[in-house]
Parts: sequence; C-alpha cells; structure tokens
Amino acid sequence: GSGRRVGGSKYGWYAAKVQTSIAEALRRNPSTRNATMSLQVRVWPDSSGRITRAQLVGSSGNPAVDQAIRNQVLTGLQLPQAPPAGMPTPIVLRLTARKPGA
Repeated sequence: GSGRRVGGSKYGWYAAKVQTSIAEALRRNPSTRNATMSLQVRVWPDSSGRITRAQLVGSSGNPAVDQAIRNQVLTGLQLPQAPPAGMPTPIVLRLTARKPGA
C-alpha cells in the first residue's frame, strides 16, 4: 500500500511493523518473555532499520526487565525493513504485556 490510511498516520504501517518486531523480540528474550509491563518506548532506527537508540518512558516496575528491554531487546534490533524516507524519529510505541495465563 501507499502507507496512507484514512484517519491514520502516513507512517502508521511502518510503526505497526516496528511494534510487531519488538513484540516478537520481547517473546524471544528470556528476561522479558514472562514480564508484565505497560510502558512507552522511543526508538531511533538508522537508515538500514537497525535500532541504534532506545529510551523507556516509564518503567515495567522491574529495573532488570527495563534494562533488558532497553539493552537486549531494543538496542541493536534489526527491523524487517528500513524506515520510509522522511519518517520522523523517534518512533514512539506502547508496549503492553501480561504474564501468560494471566
């Protein structure tokens, strides 16, 4: 698609891809797989789609999980494609996870 959606952002399609990639990475990481969280993150992908910087807005309530999210999951994560030309950064996303079975 063109990326333009009625009522959506011009870059919403890409933000959705980023959200999916981060959710998959959180599920793969042993420190975050079973964590409960609801926080906002800001990520800065480079021109190849690799996240070079990540910032948490708020906390999962567990400093070890926060550190794992920032340093193991987000920073260095290779996204499935490069961001579209002109997309503003950072990309701001909300991460929400409940313990499995909760």
